[in-house]
Amino acid sequence: MEFIEFVFSSFWIWLGFVVLIVAAGEAVSGIVAEIRQKRKISVYRTGDVVRVEVENAGRGDISAAVKAANERAAEVEE
Repeated sequence: MEFIEFVFSSFWIWLGFVVLIVAAGEAVSGIVAEIRQKRKISVYRTGDVVRVEVENAGRGDISAAVKAANERAAEVEE
């Protein structure tokens, strides 16, 4: 309770506290975004050639993309 009274005791103290909270929040969100990188998997088909582009993905993602591309190719051929 005493801390809240201190924060609201002056406009400048309150503003400084808000700036610190915002800066800390942005730092945490930046760290989380770096830890949890977005994966991008693109599959292109040109005639008989299948091109798979993978960004920030693991081995399991690559095999799943190739498997999905092969299944789509089988569906198209039917």
